[in-house]
Amino acid sequence: SGQSRLTYLSFLAVVFCYVFLYKTPIGLRIRAVGKNPGAASSVGINVLKTRYLSAGIAGAFAGLGGVFMSMAYISNFTRDMVAGRGFIGMAAEGMGRGNPIGVFLSSLLFGAVDSLAIRLQGMNLPTRLVQAIPYIITIVVITVYSHIDNLKKKKAVTGVKNDEIKMKRVVGNQTLFIFFVDVYKNEHKCILLNVKC
Repeated sequence: SGQSRLTYLSFLAVVFCYVFLYKTPIGLRIRAVGKNPGAASSVGINVLKTRYLSAGIAGAFAGLGGVFMSMAYISNFTRDMVAGRGFIGMAAEGMGRGNPIGVFLSSLLFGAVDSLAIRLQGMNLPTRLVQAIPYIITIVVITVYSHIDNLKKKKAVTGVKNDEIKMKRVVGNQTLFIFFVDVYKNEHKCILLNVKC
């Protein structure tokens, strides 16, 4: 098919990452530390050890990406061969919400745009414009996605009147209600079992 073995390995890596993060205890620890290190530490998870493990795994995958770039995409190592693709990768991760399958689908979208830019180089279009297409599309997609995400968050907050956002948190056997009266002025009051604090 003309594809590198690393291409097929990347498909297996998506499945591996999904199973690792969502079906194993260490994956649960990694997600807990990423979401809220303080809470993870309070239940006995070694945050520093988990962060080092996560950084090592991420470094291994980044190394595989570098191997692909220098051995499959381009036949030899050249300076600046990545050309900002790391930022597109970060955008794909954000758009995929850190879920391996979502990141994979986002990466396919950005890869298709990059492939389109390569195909358009054969036409009589300005070279700089064609090379900028993947980055322009990345900015547009992330902007639209962020706007849609913000609209969903606003709709998810129920019972909102006059910029009032209500949050409920259970601490031990006590329930803590926090009311942010005016988010823009940073005025707030919290009520713990109907006693002001």
